[in-house]
Amino acid sequence: MFSLLLAMLAGVVWMVPVLWELAVAGLLGGIFWIFFRVPPEAD
Repeated sequence: MFSLLLAMLAGVVWMVPVLWELAVAGLLGGIFWIFFRVPPEAD
């Protein structure tokens, strides 16, 4: 789901290059999500 959101964000930035700040924010959010998320507990 998260990768789909990033792909949609990349598509919007590709069509409207002025919105490059959104791409930077998405990249930083993705990095934060990958490295600092709490892994689910194994039951």
